[in-house]
Amino acid sequence: MIEIKHYGKLIRNKEDLSDETIRTVQKGVIKNKQGRWQCIQCESPERADYYTYYSEPLHSEITYCRHCLQLGRMDTHNEVYIIDSHREISKADYHLDFQLSEQQTYASENVIRAIQTHEKLLLYAVTGAGKTEMMFAGIQYARQQGYNVAVISPRVDVVVEISARIAEAFSAENIDVLYQSQSQQYNGHFVVATVHQLYRFKHHFDVIFIDEVDAFPLSMDPLLMKTINSASVSTASHIYMTATPSRKLRSQFKPANIITLPARYHRRSLPVPTYRYLKFKPTKLQHQLLRLFQQQITNQRYTLVFFNHIEAMKAAFEIYAEHIPNLIYVHSEDALRFDKVTALREGRHPIVFTTTILERGFTMPHLDVIVLESQTYSTAALVQIAGRVGRKMQDTSGLVLYLHNGVSISMLCAKAQIKQMNTIGLQKGWLDA
Repeated sequence: MIEIKHYGKLIRNKEDLSDETIRTVQKGVIKNKQGRWQCIQCESPERADYYTYYSEPLHSEITYCRHCLQLGRMDTHNEVYIIDSHREISKADYHLDFQLSEQQTYASENVIRAIQTHEKLLLYAVTGAGKTEMMFAGIQYARQQGYNVAVISPRVDVVVEISARIAEAFSAENIDVLYQSQSQQYNGHFVVATVHQLYRFKHHFDVIFIDEVDAFPLSMDPLLMKTINSASVSTASHIYMTATPSRKLRSQFKPANIITLPARYHRRSLPVPTYRYLKFKPTKLQHQLLRLFQQQITNQRYTLVFFNHIEAMKAAFEIYAEHIPNLIYVHSEDALRFDKVTALREGRHPIVFTTTILERGFTMPHLDVIVLESQTYSTAALVQIAGRVGRKMQDTSGLVLYLHNGVSISMLCAKAQIKQMNTIGLQKGWLDA
């Protein structure tokens, strides 16, 4: 059994340490230079995140942070320990069953360049471009220098999928996979984690890959972006990856450090969405919709049907479950969602009702998508949903259907973005005509 070293981490219990060097010892919550409470773990600046009460046993007031409480209590009474970081060189040999495409090689070379020059880089890559594989040479270079590497995502589902692919390729590496129900097993030199897990690390990582940087909650929480910086050394390189970067995100990079990748690894065009009018009524059986589902089953296609509201999805499920065999639904609060997704991959459910929990990080062949009330979705969400289709070599096309009650600007922009990427891919010679 490997003895875990907590390098570069914030530790609450000194008994967890062996021979690691303690960098600093301080209370979990302190007063900063402006006289405001500051949590050592999450560094929240919000006054509402701190609660003060009087402790009778200690005969004193105690203030604790409520923002990151589920990761371990930080307060003004108990001391916490920040451990010195440590580097360790690794061969980081990896295996791929295929050669990188010209586009993937181009991206991979730019990743290595950014790591060498300690810069940040944005990979603006279409869904299915093979972003995971584009990281591998950069990870190998970094680990061969002894750099500490993290691959992070805002979404647990994405971390589960991407960690499996990385572990398979880097089979000889000790990789810590960290999320809510998964704890550290090695020494934190190579980590795949949800972004919240970086609260536990302080000035430790030399290279951080941020997958799906525009996904909730990272896109909505400036504190999480600050956490990435707090977990990094001062010379760290950050590699951001997404198919739908916002204008604000793009403005933070030098033009030379925005790498546009318009093609999928299999050199086939992205499926272009089609529109169809349907005034969706969740509490009523709509025969037009039922016939569409039945035709999908007849065509032997798996179909994700996207809903914008959980309650509407549940109401529709009660009606259509009587007519569609093995129909299931899944959402972020579903305790069985991982089991359901596994069952979908195994081919047990031809039709799945889902929220945007499956808009990212999900891949399987023979998959189509139908979006109900698509006029209510953002452009980014519609592009990501469309990106579930045609990702596999054995199935490079499929149906992307936006059902709507009036075409929205977001729908038009999503379709235009997808067609533009196909055009750029053809112009660069990275797509087959």
